[in-house]
Amino acid sequence: MGWMIAFAFGHFRLNFFVISLTVVSAGVVHTTLFSSFYVTANAIVNPIVYHLSSDKPWRATVAISDATTLLNLGHNVTLLLSVEGVQIGVTHPHHYLGLDTLTGNVTNFIADGGKVIICEVCLRIAGYNNTDIIDGAIVGQPEIISNLLSNATVIDY
Repeated sequence: MGWMIAFAFGHFRLNFFVISLTVVSAGVVHTTLFSSFYVTANAIVNPIVYHLSSDKPWRATVAISDATTLLNLGHNVTLLLSVEGVQIGVTHPHHYLGLDTLTGNVTNFIADGGKVIICEVCLRIAGYNNTDIIDGAIVGQPEIISNLLSNATVIDY
């Protein structure tokens, strides 16, 4: 017979297993207890939002690179594009900006499991509509952005 006893202390959980082994040999009962314990970290991790409001290549490259790194480490990461940052979330950014490589990086971020939300108002002001965004990106209506930011850690670029 086995039991598992677990105690939680803040962000850690102590797991303690007790196994009882009973053997009857020549009419004598032998009972042995085996036990094992381990501590696991149950990290309470909020979603991470990289807010990119710029279409400047250096700033955008660092934001996308950081977001991708944390995504690859297993974090729940969203890239929120607003103001000029919407340019890297559309299929055809203004050709004078030279953002095709960055748009490709955002597409790869989505393919790797990252989420991309594009500010709806910013998209309109920049002259784009919902059909202009890259595949897999989401147009951020107010309720979507509100839900996203309610428990998130926001890193601003």
